[in-house]
Amino acid sequence: MEVLLPSLVEWFLNKQEHFTVFAQADSRIEGWFKAELLVLFTRLLNSQRIDGFEREANVASPKDGTRKQVDFRLHIQGQEHLCELKALCISQAAETPRNLRFYFRDNHVGLIKDFKKLDEIGNPNKWVIGFVYPAPDLKAWNNAIASMPDLVGHWKPITAVTAFPNWMYISLWRG
Repeated sequence: MEVLLPSLVEWFLNKQEHFTVFAQADSRIEGWFKAELLVLFTRLLNSQRIDGFEREANVASPKDGTRKQVDFRLHIQGQEHLCELKALCISQAAETPRNLRFYFRDNHVGLIKDFKKLDEIGNPNKWVIGFVYPAPDLKAWNNAIASMPDLVGHWKPITAVTAFPNWMYISLWRG
């Protein structure tokens, strides 16, 4: 998945208007991000940069045998990668309670839920892509990461807030 990071960043850096409008409307538009990734992954497949992908793939959990649905299963350089995606609108433009810490709580909308779901799956290549808009303050971001429960403390972002413009941050997490 790391080899796709430059393509992912380039793709979304061309969408400033979208991120700005979404932030102004204080909207979590996760479906739009999935659709954009669908187009990007199709282009990467057609150019043979990836070997294949599935959206909303069902994967068996070795923990209890149940099937877990992941947003994307990608095949890259002969390896399978499982990927969840999150839209984290932190603008609070409509006075919603959705600040950065909102997404780091252990509930049905936060990152923790996806980390736990992927942890139940026996695959070494597990990822969460978080689209954060606007980009968070570095201190607030570090504090949010520090607040994560120990159970998911092994999940680490491999991208830096400071490498992105102020209107968006793509946090790529590896579990």
